[in-house]
Amino acid sequence: MASQARNFFNRFPPAECLALLIATLELVPFGIFGLSDPVSFADGYGVPIQPSPKTSSDPVEQRVEGLVTGSMTEISSNSEKPMGQDQDTKKALVAAIAARNVQNGILLFTFGLILRDRRSLGVAVAAGLVATIADTAIVKMYGVKNKIAGHYVGILNSLAIGGSLLYWGRGDPLW
Repeated sequence: MASQARNFFNRFPPAECLALLIATLELVPFGIFGLSDPVSFADGYGVPIQPSPKTSSDPVEQRVEGLVTGSMTEISSNSEKPMGQDQDTKKALVAAIAARNVQNGILLFTFGLILRDRRSLGVAVAAGLVATIADTAIVKMYGVKNKIAGHYVGILNSLAIGGSLLYWGRGDPLW
């Protein structure tokens, strides 16, 4: 049994497997899904975006909507335009974060699967610490406070997995 475990860990060291798990997370749920649905990705990230408001072309609905919201004037298309541009800007910024995650996932997969260089993979995972700390600070200052725990997990992952990959080289007898 011990030789089977040693053989398994020789082929698939745990730190490399965890780094490839991070690469999969960066690429699929934090990257591709974030690009395809920025509104739900922003909510999970901790900086929610309001869905685009439903615009109505019916003037009666606009007057009723204006009365419900406390405004006695009709909603003009000019006043909706900045709000729509603001939402589009927020979606674009969130999509940029998702694109960064796609880039990080591809980079981690390249170092882990193609180059098979444990130290380079460790540098890439540890460098993710910078983005993760920045994300944590952004959510702490501007976002939903109960979403910050996931960012703390990301900091610990970057430190633990990146550090272990940097500590153990490919020729380590432990593997």
